[in-house]
Amino acid sequence: MTHTSTTAPLPVLARVLIAGAGIMSLANSVTIPFLAVFLRKDLGLEPGMIGFIIGSSVFFSIFAGFIGGSLSDILGRARLLLTSLLGVIGSFIGLYFSDSVASVFAFNAALALSSSFFAPVGKALLSDLLPRQRRAKTFSYQYMATNMGYAVGPVVGAAVGLAGGRSAFLVGALGYGIYLIGLAAVLRRAPAAVAAGPTGPGASEKQHVRSVLRGLAESARIVAVDRRLLFLILAGLLLEAVHGRISSLLAQYLSVGFADGVMILGYVLATNAVTVVVLQVFVSRFMENRNPVTSITVGGLLTVTGMAGFAMADHLWHFVGAMVVFSLGEILIYPAEFAIIDRIAPEDSRGAYFGAQTFAQIGVFIGPVTGGLLLGAYGGTTMFLGVGMFALASVVIYLLVGRRIPGLAPTPQHRATDSR
Repeated sequence: MTHTSTTAPLPVLARVLIAGAGIMSLANSVTIPFLAVFLRKDLGLEPGMIGFIIGSSVFFSIFAGFIGGSLSDILGRARLLLTSLLGVIGSFIGLYFSDSVASVFAFNAALALSSSFFAPVGKALLSDLLPRQRRAKTFSYQYMATNMGYAVGPVVGAAVGLAGGRSAFLVGALGYGIYLIGLAAVLRRAPAAVAAGPTGPGASEKQHVRSVLRGLAESARIVAVDRRLLFLILAGLLLEAVHGRISSLLAQYLSVGFADGVMILGYVLATNAVTVVVLQVFVSRFMENRNPVTSITVGGLLTVTGMAGFAMADHLWHFVGAMVVFSLGEILIYPAEFAIIDRIAPEDSRGAYFGAQTFAQIGVFIGPVTGGLLLGAYGGTTMFLGVGMFALASVVIYLLVGRRIPGLAPTPQHRATDSR
């Protein structure tokens, strides 16, 4: 039987990257969500200091995501992927032995740096391995694997007594160590073009340094002058402001206005994880033959609808229903965002473009801050509707920018496909 480019089996390395997303999220979810509990219980830190330590990691993530993607275009994906995994393992071990604010801050920062080096490089490598028409669907598989890990991890961590304990960091390091061994074994058999950087295996250290500096300067220049990318980052930032910390918005609202707010929050967050895992395959089929801008437009409108549902909810099942709609929008949006970046990225700068997209994580701060101000001044209804408008503004940007990207502008073929 002859396979076409869209039906041929995924390369082994692509499958390992997808499975690894699940392994990493599983390891992360038994540690990172409980980091605040550890800081409070073991080190006795005040909430303000805990928030500073955890919140500051976003800036390290943004920096590392951009630099990591750029470096991978120069030195090769494999080297940076393995180095970043070693960095995560070392950070978890360091957190296990930490007994001061300074050491926790340092290792938490190292964890954010290492993790964010891996993310854009891994996505760039997936793009390298696959034909363009298969990338969006594969990104959705990777996203599903990530959410499967996050759906299982917190429950398992709490059930076996890892929540907030030091031993959770050793379990996280073990999970990453298993993935490191598997990925290294597969990369050893990968083509030389994947394993070696463009400067070549025989390049001297001076040549590597010069290449890195030139490459970073060129990447920064490309990113700065590509208006499409800048607008896409802005659109992503607005969506991240809504999706990035929805749990924070819900927690603030439910803890004030509902006697059983903590219970409702638990059910609603579980609904988010289960919805993503269950519906991801069906949604990826919907996306497969559609323009990614269409997916983001539908996803953005569902996000706004979900936020309106939260604004009007007053019972558990109202919140659960709103979260199903909100989560469906999330599933449609995230893989499509990566697919659009892939469309505009030059072949030799793909890592830089994926890395630049991490600047959208600034929205993780904007959403909760804006929501908190609106909640304090006008109440929960205004908070959900106001933050939800970020998603609507993002949809407008994607629709405008999509008209300027080759392959994304509406065509008769796309219109016929989307009308099915």
